[in-house]
Amino acid sequence: MNRKRLQQTVLLLLLSTALLAATDATGLVATVREVIDGDTIVLRDGRKVRYLGINATEHGQPYAREATNFNRRLVSGLPVRLEFDQVREDRHGRLLAYVYATKCEVRGTKCGEETMVNEQLLAEGLAHVFFMPPNTRFTERFLQVQEKAHTAKRGMWKAVRGPLKIARIEPKGNAEEGKEALGEYVRIANVSDQNLDVSGYSIADRDGHRYEFPSAQLRPGYVLTLVTGEGQDRRDHAGPVTLYWSRRAGVWNDRGDTAYLRDPKGEVVDRFEYKVGTRRERLYPGD
Repeated sequence: MNRKRLQQTVLLLLLSTALLAATDATGLVATVREVIDGDTIVLRDGRKVRYLGINATEHGQPYAREATNFNRRLVSGLPVRLEFDQVREDRHGRLLAYVYATKCEVRGTKCGEETMVNEQLLAEGLAHVFFMPPNTRFTERFLQVQEKAHTAKRGMWKAVRGPLKIARIEPKGNAEEGKEALGEYVRIANVSDQNLDVSGYSIADRDGHRYEFPSAQLRPGYVLTLVTGEGQDRRDHAGPVTLYWSRRAGVWNDRGDTAYLRDPKGEVVDRFEYKVGTRRERLYPGD
């Protein structure tokens, strides 16, 4: 390689590096080093990114593998553009972003067209809406995309029977009375496009411990967190709902358990099973 060409090559590499590290008003451009799952990636510099506005199923749950593989096809090893909302990082320093890629393997896009990966996961039925205020810029847009996937019975919508879906369980091993019960919770998302009064819905574990929800309005795409321990309920209609089971001991077994979510008629609308080694850390604020 002659000297002039070597200089051009070095200049190109320097420009590429600067581009991949660039941060401006539209966000950050960086290269994806690893895809953890359907809604989480790791950048080349080691920072983790949690996709905003959506939630993919847990490892070991239906469609978790499909969501991870789809995400991997779109972004693995490639440059992406991160667009931020009002809160850019969670309390652990992880980036919260809308992720844009330029792959051409997505339904309805052309090669070279930029596509939002968060939205495409919703469109394929591989994630559901999951809003955590104040990061709610695409509320209406995401709800419309999800409704189309729901109507078409894509992905998870082949099996989801009702407007509520269990998004996560954080067990503490059926601990003795104490702080462990306060740190244990189940998180449930409203995956419909309508406000929902959860009164009469109930959740139970496989040993028969059962909690019936009181009246509380849950907005579309928002979450209800049921904490096993004691505390003051928060159901002010303005965002996420927090309820307390008021038990002194844990319910959800860390060795594995099954949760059954039933509607007011007693019909099972969601079933969530986890086993040892299938749970993982979630990357949303408050997790």
